[in-house]
Amino acid sequence: MLQYWKDEDYVIEKKKMMPVSVKAFDKLECVDELMKEKPACVSFSNLSVTKFLEKGAYVVLDYGKEVCGGVRIVTRSVFGPTKFRITFGESLSECCSSIGEKNATNDHSPRDFMVDIPSMSDLSFGQTGFRFVRIELLTDDVVWVKNIFAVSTLPVFEKEGYIKTSDEELNRIIDTAAYTLKLNFQNGYIWDGIKRDRLVWCGDLHQEIVNSVYLYGANKNVTNSLSFLRAETPTDTWINNIPSYSAWWVINLCDYCSMTGDTTYFEENKDYAEAIFKKFDASITDDGIIDFQLPPSFMSFFLDWPTRGTEDAVTGTAAIIMIAAKRYLEVEDNVNCRSLLHKLNPYLVKPCEFKQTRAFQILAGRNADGEASFLEKGGADGFSTFMAYYILTADAMAGGTDMLSIIKEYFGAMLSRGATSFWEDFHMDWLEGSGSIDELPMEGQKDIHGDYGAYCYKGFRHSLCHGWASGVLSFIVEYMLGLKLKDGGASYKVTPHALGVKELEAKIPVKDGWLLVKVVDGERV
Repeated sequence: MLQYWKDEDYVIEKKKMMPVSVKAFDKLECVDELMKEKPACVSFSNLSVTKFLEKGAYVVLDYGKEVCGGVRIVTRSVFGPTKFRITFGESLSECCSSIGEKNATNDHSPRDFMVDIPSMSDLSFGQTGFRFVRIELLTDDVVWVKNIFAVSTLPVFEKEGYIKTSDEELNRIIDTAAYTLKLNFQNGYIWDGIKRDRLVWCGDLHQEIVNSVYLYGANKNVTNSLSFLRAETPTDTWINNIPSYSAWWVINLCDYCSMTGDTTYFEENKDYAEAIFKKFDASITDDGIIDFQLPPSFMSFFLDWPTRGTEDAVTGTAAIIMIAAKRYLEVEDNVNCRSLLHKLNPYLVKPCEFKQTRAFQILAGRNADGEASFLEKGGADGFSTFMAYYILTADAMAGGTDMLSIIKEYFGAMLSRGATSFWEDFHMDWLEGSGSIDELPMEGQKDIHGDYGAYCYKGFRHSLCHGWASGVLSFIVEYMLGLKLKDGGASYKVTPHALGVKELEAKIPVKDGWLLVKVVDGERV
């Protein structure tokens, strides 16, 4: 069957998305005209134009928030065969960089390129994640520009819920997580990132799926993404070439179908899930030795990047497989799932170094008694945007009490550095000596974007909008508000742990309408 996405599935911000400020410019006249509301149409008028006077003239515009899309340039007059260089950036420093500088790249979505600019034109350029754009004249011409808008693509949902509290700092974190998630719903799928990693990564997908049900209910982006991964991955290979991501596929299937009540989609896919478990069972000996028989270049054991190549990665992989087996057994008996839980049980008590590994051991069934001190040691130290939800949830299971302060410490730190969406990664030690993403670093100051990052996301290749970073929203819904959702809202319970927040409220889209939940002083009202 022919599949396509339709324009009505997206809102392209036709209302003018104006820059909120001009960060820098040179060899321009009337630059403030770019900040003024005016008709977005080519005309013969010489009023309200900004003049690029000679080669090297440039302007840097700040649109105030992360967007997925490009820029629309409306010109009046162009005197000569003119070229502009357009450079997008999620931070001001990235916007002012060149390819190769601090690992600046054009990977996945070009963000630094030249374009031809004709006279009397209205053209759009670029499809990436950005907040800032630098426009530079490369030829010895004069160009009169009327508008430079940001054009952002955002999905349209039939229903859209909300979560809010009486704590304004927490509300900013919730809103930023929700916006991060929404930006990554593109072209009918759920991407990992809007600048780089415009892929469907199955493990990274989990929190995006769960959050999407709380905000948008059952939606085709989820089923499109899971079906795409299945179609791309024969049963003799692993999802995304990572064994643990095949386990994540099952977790995603079970969680989505349980939360939405979509039993039809589960039935359509259970044969593929059972093939995954059969393959896992065949890869693990009776005494728990795991051999996926993959080439060394593949990631045989992967929990997350910081644990890669360590014994924690093996333990974490075993825990993910156990979680997948437990989720599946909640809805369907399976001999391979029971075998896997028996063979992998010793991994629950393996020593580990990282908080996320211990968290997954707890989520897989480890006795959580006494584990809160390990998970809360150093507050937000050892957190990552990908793993935050799982560490927070395990901490709650272990009787922890510092979850709210850790949320504010960790996610609030990104907001304090100018974040309008949450990042691919962030570590608390990046704060010392660094400035905000909407400023160029001063002498002796660290560039929080260009000077940090690791593994595959060093420097400016680091994404400042990654869907996996939205998981804090699920923790607030499931633990603080205390909502456990099943069968598309036909079955649910509310057991709040407000952590001192006076009021929490959510409007959750469900199969037959809306579920309204409000908690005041720790009690549902």
